Order: sequence, then C-alpha cells, then structure tokens
Amino acid sequence: MTIPAIVCSGLWKIFGTRKGKALAAARDRGFSKRQVLEEFDCVLGVADVSFSVEPGEIFCIMGLSGSGKSTLVRHLNRLIEPTAGEVRIGGNAINKLSPSELRTLRSETVGMVFQHMALLPHRTVYDN
Repeated sequence: MTIPAIVCSGLWKIFGTRKGKALAAARDRGFSKRQVLEEFDCVLGVADVSFSVEPGEIFCIMGLSGSGKSTLVRHLNRLIEPTAGEVRIGGNAINKLSPSELRTLRSETVGMVFQHMALLPHRTVYDN
C-alpha cells in the first residue's frame, strides 16, 4: 500500500477573533460564508476541504478569484495554520513538525511559487 503524497482532511481556515465560535456555527449549524461574516465578523477562507494526492498524480485546484485556492495551498507548506483539520505530507502530520523539520520539509519536499514573485536578482534559483 502506497502512502499518499498529500492528504488534506477536514481543513478549515477562518480569519477573525471569534473563529472558534464561527467554526462551530459553520461546521455544526451550516452557516454560510456570508452568515459567518455577519454574525461573527470572521472570514471563512477554507471550508471543510478534504482530498488525497497519490505519488506521481497531477492534481489541480481550480476556482474563482477569492475562492480560497491560495489560502488552501498555503496550508500545504504551513505558511498558515488551519483553524481545524489536518494536512499530511508523505504520511507526516505537518502541524506536528518542529521548526527544523518544517525547514527541511520546505527545502526538500514542498515548494511554492507565489503569484507575485519577489525574487532577488543577485540570488540563485535555489537561494530564492
């Protein structure tokens, strides 16, 4: 049995100071993005996302502008922490990695090219 390259399970990201209450309302009572914003002054960035990517598989995340694609991808290298849920890379829960292990993951396993790159011209591709 092959370990999936990436597993995302029940991932939620809510921005705001009342995110715990907003999460409960969205998850347990079915509040919409708009209701979460109006009731709790929180933004629902990612709502209950689950998927698995097998080694060698080509996987695409598509959606309209503002739908949460970049927010979701930032969870895969732990640039942001989820409000709830889990991300596993190669079988390892990345929320449990130490700072040193996280640096290794980012330098050896997971890469990301940002929409608006801020590359330094005097650095190599690897250093950037």
